[in-house]
Amino acid sequence: MRPLVFDGVGTVVAFDLAGKVKYVEDKVTKLTLQLQFDWQAVMGGDSGYAFHYTAGDLQDKVSIEVPRYSPIIADMSQGATTKRITDMEFDETEQGLLGADGYTIKAPTKYTGTFNEESDQVYIVDVDTDERTLLTRVASTPTDQQYTISAIGKIASSDANKGREILVTYKWSKEGTETAFDGNRRPAPFKLTHRFELIDDKSGNPIPVQVTIFKALGGGTLDVSQERKKPSTTTIDLQVMEPGRSADNPEGHAMTIKFGI
Repeated sequence: MRPLVFDGVGTVVAFDLAGKVKYVEDKVTKLTLQLQFDWQAVMGGDSGYAFHYTAGDLQDKVSIEVPRYSPIIADMSQGATTKRITDMEFDETEQGLLGADGYTIKAPTKYTGTFNEESDQVYIVDVDTDERTLLTRVASTPTDQQYTISAIGKIASSDANKGREILVTYKWSKEGTETAFDGNRRPAPFKLTHRFELIDDKSGNPIPVQVTIFKALGGGTLDVSQERKKPSTTTIDLQVMEPGRSADNPEGHAMTIKFGI
């Protein structure tokens, strides 16, 4: 076959072993397929015996890199569970100044959530020493050691605290998605296809290619990194397993690479 340039990435699709689509990603930035043997060398020396090798288990590895996070990736690679929650709770911390009209917390309005009453703590911050003094919540007429807070999160204190910096911790809720990682989690095996195209080095024409892994298991670590002013990149490391024979894989291959050339 003519030389081919592997340039560019396509679409990754993961199926459960029953054939149902689990995950589709068309923003793949990198896919690395490492096919290798774990050879155990046994060599002769001055004894005159010919050297030979004993092959151990296959150690094929696949690494997929995508520029965004999906809870399905956590499910595939780590055996996590994801569910919708109508009143999911968030912990929030805000810093601000107690103005003439007090201070109103911002996160519930920004994210269209609901402030959880009686979840709040308010601290007066000494800007010179960074010391934080916890205020006491009261129903009305606060002193300089106290504060009030309304149902929508508006904080007020005495005139002595106006203009001072405060630190507020509280909880708020909204509908959302939670991905949970158990200590004894087990990932489930799946089938993975990677459809992309490469360039024929001779003609310059695009060539369709498909990599199929008939049974893979999430292995290694789920890398989800956040860095300021840089795009997030998620890497999934997979291990290729022995799939057995099936209707779409009668020969029982572990993986195939198809070239439309």
